[in-house]
Amino acid sequence: MVDPRSLLRRIVAPPGRPETSRRSGASLDAGESAAPRQKPGTAVSVRAVPRRRFSHWLFAGLALFLAGLVGALVVVLTVPRATVVITPAIEERRLTLTYGPPTATGVDWVAPVRAVQAVVEADAEVPATGEKQVPEGVARGRVRVVNATLEAFTLTAGRQFLGTNGVAYRIVEDTYVPAADPFGSQSFGVADVPVEATVPGPDGNADAGVIAGQLANGILYRNIEPISGGTVRTVRFVTSEDLDRVREAIERELAARVSAALGAALRDGEVLLTGTVRSGVPAIEFAQSVGAEVERVAAHGRLVVEARTYDPEAMHRSAQEEAARRLAQSTTNDVVILGNTLEFGEPVQLDNERWQVEVSAAVRLIPSDTELEQLRNALTGLSVEAATRRVRAVAGVADVAIDLEPAWWPGRLPDRPGRIEVVVRE
Repeated sequence: MVDPRSLLRRIVAPPGRPETSRRSGASLDAGESAAPRQKPGTAVSVRAVPRRRFSHWLFAGLALFLAGLVGALVVVLTVPRATVVITPAIEERRLTLTYGPPTATGVDWVAPVRAVQAVVEADAEVPATGEKQVPEGVARGRVRVVNATLEAFTLTAGRQFLGTNGVAYRIVEDTYVPAADPFGSQSFGVADVPVEATVPGPDGNADAGVIAGQLANGILYRNIEPISGGTVRTVRFVTSEDLDRVREAIERELAARVSAALGAALRDGEVLLTGTVRSGVPAIEFAQSVGAEVERVAAHGRLVVEARTYDPEAMHRSAQEEAARRLAQSTTNDVVILGNTLEFGEPVQLDNERWQVEVSAAVRLIPSDTELEQLRNALTGLSVEAATRRVRAVAGVADVAIDLEPAWWPGRLPDRPGRIEVVVRE
């Protein structure tokens, strides 16, 4: 073994100066001449003593430094360290979502709907059923006037004759009545006076002889032929039943137009949601009132209807988005969905109002810091094989690799957790 003092002596000895032995006057290098000896009785130099003490201290310091350096190298080369590299597992997660419109039952998600409104209008008319007879036309004829006096006279228009039927008949034009001729022709003065009834209709008709009598001056009159021409006509008028019938007709027509009106309010791809159509009270305006003399009764109706609609295609897309969102929410903090791995199945119709869609994605399991710390503590002192089995037993670990330093260290992990590093490979 090399003597540290000799090694230090070689390092610090100045070149070209021979190293002397402990014995006085002894040369360490036979090829060099010894230093001249001091004469007997000569005093020792004062500067020689401190130089020897300084060399001793320097030698000792260098020895300690080299010893520490060697010790550090030994520690570095002999203290083991372990690196445990974990490859997380990649799993496939799936989620099935059952969905439908708001009228569906037993679903996980209800599709949004849109409210629509439409105004429906219609016209209708029905025959009036009320009937009544209305006088029409005036009875006309002639009344014969007989003048037995010797004086002629004129009956002016507007003068009336009263019939036995209680109807007055008016002279329609001035009529000249001649005087009687008892001496020549021995005849009375006679004139046929045109008259008309003062009331319309058949009440003014009169049989022959109904209009007869004597004027104040003794003039006689009588209709020798019937007075006729008074007639009646049948007139229809509105009854309350007619208004009811036209109301019903309007309501039927409005109901028949609801579907078309709502269809016009739909957007492309939308459909009506079954059972959501709601109608208000129809507003009906009648063109006639009860008693109006018309042949037909007319009315106009207006109705406001509301409904809910949805777009099946948009519903399917929204259902896929909802399924993906729920799949992401179902994962915990130690699970990461891998990008671009989401896949959607085709919507499957279960019945008239329910569908299902399936979404899947690949996820990577990420151990938490707490789990890594517990694992590091559990691996201390284990053999590489045992440590590998222990790590593989952790849920979500697909593979593990253990690296020991130094390489010649026996296959066992360090006894201290601080010398074990656990790394998760991305």
